[in-house]
Amino acid sequence: MRDVVIGTLGIVLGLVLKLYAGDVDLPGIALDKLGLILVAVGALDLLFGIFRIATKSRRQAA
Repeated sequence: MRDVVIGTLGIVLGLVLKLYAGDVDLPGIALDKLGLILVAVGALDLLFGIFRIATKSRRQAA
């Protein structure tokens, strides 16, 4: 369950960075690209959390 929450937060934070932090200039870091990376990592974490929940319920049913 924790992976699902962390993945969702990563996706939301990444979207916020992508949509609203594109004009902020930091040396060496593009915040809009960092937002895309956070969305991708958050989606992977969310999928992994869903997979763990699904396999746990399948193991308990057998």
